[in-house]
Amino acid sequence: MATGITDATVEEIKARVDLADLISSYGIPVKIAGISKKACCPFHHEKTPSFNINDTKGFYHCFGCGESGDAIKFVMKYEGLTFIEAVKKLADQCGVKIEEKEDPEAGRRKRLLALLAELAQFYHRCLLKTKEAELARTYLTERDLGDKIQKDYIIGYAPNGVATILKWGEKYGYSAADLEAAGVIKGPTRPGDLGYHRFGGRLMFSIRDKQGRVVGFSGRQLVDSKKSGKYVNSPETAVFKKSNVLYGFDKAAAAITRTPNREVIVCEGQIDCIRLQTSGFPNAVAGQGTAFTEEHVRMLKKAADQVALVYDDDGAGHKATIKSARLCLAAELPVRVVSLPNGDDPDSYLRSHPADDFRLMLDGAESIMSFQVRAERAKEKNPDSVDAVNRITKELLLTIAQCPGAILRATMLEEVAKLMKLPNAALREELEKVKAVPQPSPVPRAVLGRGAGQPAVTAPVAESGDSTVYDELDDYEPVDDDPGPLAGEAAATVLPPPPKEMAFCEFLLANEYSEEAKNLDGLIGEFLPREVFAHDFTWAFVETWRAEIAQGGDLIAPWSDALPPEERAWFDRLLMNQHRALESSLDVSDIAEEFVRRLWIEHLTRIRGALPATGDAAADLKRMKITLDLKRLNSVKWSSVKELIRDWLQQSQVKVEG
Repeated sequence: MATGITDATVEEIKARVDLADLISSYGIPVKIAGISKKACCPFHHEKTPSFNINDTKGFYHCFGCGESGDAIKFVMKYEGLTFIEAVKKLADQCGVKIEEKEDPEAGRRKRLLALLAELAQFYHRCLLKTKEAELARTYLTERDLGDKIQKDYIIGYAPNGVATILKWGEKYGYSAADLEAAGVIKGPTRPGDLGYHRFGGRLMFSIRDKQGRVVGFSGRQLVDSKKSGKYVNSPETAVFKKSNVLYGFDKAAAAITRTPNREVIVCEGQIDCIRLQTSGFPNAVAGQGTAFTEEHVRMLKKAADQVALVYDDDGAGHKATIKSARLCLAAELPVRVVSLPNGDDPDSYLRSHPADDFRLMLDGAESIMSFQVRAERAKEKNPDSVDAVNRITKELLLTIAQCPGAILRATMLEEVAKLMKLPNAALREELEKVKAVPQPSPVPRAVLGRGAGQPAVTAPVAESGDSTVYDELDDYEPVDDDPGPLAGEAAATVLPPPPKEMAFCEFLLANEYSEEAKNLDGLIGEFLPREVFAHDFTWAFVETWRAEIAQGGDLIAPWSDALPPEERAWFDRLLMNQHRALESSLDVSDIAEEFVRRLWIEHLTRIRGALPATGDAAADLKRMKITLDLKRLNSVKWSSVKELIRDWLQQSQVKVEG
């Protein structure tokens, strides 16, 4: 990876590039106009050319929209590339050699990329030729994903069993360690064990970065099984960071810049994205799983000026739409929403309707405010009642508050005033209150919910090596021999909710409608009794969340409405920050297990802090045991963490509901 490109190299590239020829190469007609050249601006709609190109100076300027720059900026803007990527692209085209220093990890990444590229083709051959893949071929036929699509998107089938993959690796010169580093197999856990193939028996979708290189996989279940999720995605590796990859972005980036308003269509799944791109909507992308993060928005902003969201038209889809919209608005990207009828997703809709029908729906997409008004009103039994209007308006204002741009914010406020039939002035006043709600103060890395002046309890890096959701959950130092006492159990209950407990509640709120909710409920029931939570508010939220999962329906909304003002402010923080839980590179189960570990670290540390002073033999013995258990909690694997917690639960005779 380059550590830097000199100014002289950049200037040589710009000197060699004929700007008019470069612009023409993108299919943009360029005409001679006196000493300069003109074209219709590729960055906005116009009929009369106002895009001026000065070949001599290597500079362009549009008198219509104000866009201007040199050859490098044009490629960056038109293709959605970074500066380095644009420089490299032009350097290749004009024959300038870029001298680069390789970082120590470059060789490893290059090997992983080669492995993944070859493995993607192997999976594709397995799909085409093996008897085992018959179910996968039938599925693709039923979904109308033909041979050309399978080839273009490198769709494949992963054979069952680890032995086949190890044999493939041996044939092509890749060791078991290489395959594990690529996230393809999980290594052996005991002598004589070969490990397991992470994707065995699944339909495989190749995940490519914005340069078109295969960096990971998403494997879809072909036979329903409660033992594993519908989709299994590659873990984070040296070449795959979930927050840096949008499915289909490698094909969509250039197309986004060529749409009339530089609009990107964001959908939920790989097949939806493929269907859109192959049906005349090449500007479509999809998140990995349900996660759509701030980093994804930053990627899109390099190519797009606005976003159209096309998510499922159900409760979970509505919630995901609003979360994603808030992230986009925070980056000042206007958002529109396409709501498909009859429970359709883009794939099912485009298989049963002409592409022009979808285009009409896209052209008529509603604003995020109009969509959210409908979604919030649908939750209410009596949406016109005073209390319902108050709840709906608060949710709308939470969305508007994400946007830093005064003009966009004012436009949305005016729209809400009309939709809700409320005075604009009143909404502005309430918006200021929403914006004034204090946010949780940033927690220094390695600190687990400590009060001011208290020493930090540190925690381990996750076993997989992946980073976790929150800053306070990653990059921990090894645990100290004695991290020092926390305030006792009783003292903790009168303090504001500890950040770690609030973060756990954000995590639960973000997964309220996920397929993992039942598993999370079971984990809480087994390992997180009331005693583990220092604050009544967070425990009350957890109890309400569990009741909602067990009973169905929305129990959290009425619970939050009955909260006193101070606790309502805490709940509002959960609402505004729950999107952080979607930014993780780990699986939901991995995050949940790590939360259990760290909540117990806080719990045991509080118990130790409440013990009598040194000199009490029984207290000293318990203090020693807690210190040893804290060390174990910070170093052992999840299987050992479970046994340690069960031991504590048995000792304290805590009865936990399942």
